[in-house]
Amino acid sequence: MQTRVLVRVQAKGGKFLGPDAGYSQVTLRDAGSGNVLAQGIASGGSGNLSGTFHPSATRQAIVTTQGTGAQSLLWLSAMPPTIPPAAGFAATLDLDAPTLVQLTADALTGGEPNGHSVTETMWLTPGADLSAEPGVVLVIPGLIVNVLSATVAGSSLSVTAWVSMMCGCKIDPTLPWLPTEFAVTASVADASGNPVAQATLAYQTTSTFATAQPISLPGPGTYTLAVDAVQPAEGNVGSASTSVTVAG
Repeated sequence: MQTRVLVRVQAKGGKFLGPDAGYSQVTLRDAGSGNVLAQGIASGGSGNLSGTFHPSATRQAIVTTQGTGAQSLLWLSAMPPTIPPAAGFAATLDLDAPTLVQLTADALTGGEPNGHSVTETMWLTPGADLSAEPGVVLVIPGLIVNVLSATVAGSSLSVTAWVSMMCGCKIDPTLPWLPTEFAVTASVADASGNPVAQATLAYQTTSTFATAQPISLPGPGTYTLAVDAVQPAEGNVGSASTSVTVAG
């Protein structure tokens, strides 16, 4: 019997993974055999935030903190006035018996999985219709981190990084995702993997964090720079790395 499933992928503490994040690939597998039942890339927008709950909203509310410290909830809706419709993947399966199904969402960058993934396992029964909004919502944790620049001057290193939610939602005092919720650090290791320096990156402007003072490195050589971002309130973590060279 035909069994319909609508899957949407929501960033933990954020919106749906849409164009700002590079979308997500959704895969439905038979948990017993491992056979792929359906697979595709979610398409659509990131959804609409509202202070009022709507039946089409996900149950994963977004907690916002005001300057006064007061907290409130925003609800993410998949239905109009969302334009375009929120990103999702719709599948129709032909099931003969109740089947334990793994639903996996892989976050994409440039059309390729970037390592961030979430999997849930649930029973699907023949003829079931799970296409009502907002569908089956998979919540994917993590943060997007990119090293924008790593500039070496003598034996000093200046670092600038980009940090956003997994949905691509930006960090800014005027948005629900406040800079004070995020801790961003730069760590440097030598060619043997031994740590040689660490510094905090301070918020500069929308989703951009940078070293307030250059990081001092021991001397000539090639080093590995890692930038890590943590959002403790949501349990979200992201990381990016690159190599830097100090000339002899």
